Amino acid sequence: MHDTQNDCFKYAHAPSIFHKVRQVCVRLGYVKHTKLGKSGLTVGEIGLGTLTWGRDTEIDDAQRMLAALLDAGGNLIDVSPIYAQGHAEATIGELFHGGFDRENFVVMAHAGEQLMPNGVVNNNGRSALISSLHNTLTTLHSDYVDVIMLASPDFSTPFEETLSTLTQFVIDGKARHIGFAHCPAWYVAKACQYLRDLHLPAPIAIGTQYSVLERKAEFEHFPMAEDCGLGVVAYAPLAAGVLTGKYRNTIPPTSRAATTHLSATVEPYFDDAPRRITEAIIKAADGLGRTPADISLSWALHNDVVAAAFCGARTASQADQLFSMDMSALPQQVIDVLNEISALELTYPR
Repeated sequence: MHDTQNDCFKYAHAPSIFHKVRQVCVRLGYVKHTKLGKSGLTVGEIGLGTLTWGRDTEIDDAQRMLAALLDAGGNLIDVSPIYAQGHAEATIGELFHGGFDRENFVVMAHAGEQLMPNGVVNNNGRSALISSLHNTLTTLHSDYVDVIMLASPDFSTPFEETLSTLTQFVIDGKARHIGFAHCPAWYVAKACQYLRDLHLPAPIAIGTQYSVLERKAEFEHFPMAEDCGLGVVAYAPLAAGVLTGKYRNTIPPTSRAATTHLSATVEPYFDDAPRRITEAIIKAADGLGRTPADISLSWALHNDVVAAAFCGARTASQADQLFSMDMSALPQQVIDVLNEISALELTYPR
């Protein structure tokens, strides 16, 4: 049993303005916890993505979302130096510096991507990674990140240079663990074997897009993760908001699809096949008395290899809805129907 009254006051680190707004402490849905991969790192199964923070998400909303995450028993946040042209990290750093206790959060920080005048440049060289992590730590007002996530592969940099730099971060205490994001399965498997052969800190996580509308990770990444003892962290489990049902009949003027800088993340899900799957999700939600987002997240997390899912709530009200979901196990019949309707066509060599 949780002592709600005590839980209300245990977040005394949160800025007082938040407590003035929330006069009555109401516990939202309680986030389940799990270990990430074969490590001892405990994470909440629902984390906050910060893609829009500091640009589409004002700092007051970001403040309320961090507090809502803690109120719900969660701890996991995803950061990157390229989110919102760098404003996302700056927003989180301001909140950490302003009163939120850094120790209450598990920070997964991307490294290896830089914002340049001509766009995003991928560089996994030693100097680039060192500079990237140094800038992130400085911006976050922290002396470590919990998991440093290699943002994507860089085949122009020697494999050994990249991995030795990442492991040195762990040895130096600047990162507690290593992970990979948006990397081919073979690349991550090679890294795991290389580090284990040298008795160096082994990776614990892989981040990849995964939802009922995007299941390609099941072909290569999931078997690899299970074999290598990695926890899968699902990005975009609600398919950029499409699986909430908000785009069923129209494009809301304040939605991602209505913005020039985020519309490309939504448009692939407007084709006929994704629409049919989304309709099936909505019907399942109606039948179970739950929301489409609840059904979609529960489906993504029912796979044992998926440790957590990052949801990019853009407003505080969206975060409140996220953490108040039922999130109970789906009936097997519903899972079977959704698996069937969203099944991918097998290709060579399968």
